[in-house]
Amino acid sequence: MIGADTNLLVRFLTKDDAKQAEKVKSLLLDGETIYINEIVLSELFWVLNRVYQISKNDFVLVLDTLLETENIRFFDHEIVKSALSDYIHSRADYPDCLIHRINDKKNLDTLTFDKRATSLTRMQLLQ
Repeated sequence: MIGADTNLLVRFLTKDDAKQAEKVKSLLLDGETIYINEIVLSELFWVLNRVYQISKNDFVLVLDTLLETENIRFFDHEIVKSALSDYIHSRADYPDCLIHRINDKKNLDTLTFDKRATSLTRMQLLQ
């Protein structure tokens, strides 16, 4: 198993650099398992959202695809899926949903100044 930097996933998903995208595809086809940690997943959201301006629905499809890809492993599959469900059903950005679920697993409420994030059950506005 190898850890992925965000740019590896961006190249693979967007194919904006065909040679680099092919290298990642070759890794997966050769049976290499790619590990995605929390930071990479958050950065992926921001890059795809801000640079490539993909929609919420498209990000959901991207993450669904990664979750179903055999040779891709996440830091915590259930947290990633729960955060995705929160993202679909709330006004919060995906990284906020991820923060919420990671903290919730440790039985923690999360304080925030982001009003949209407070649509999540354990995210509370600090006033």
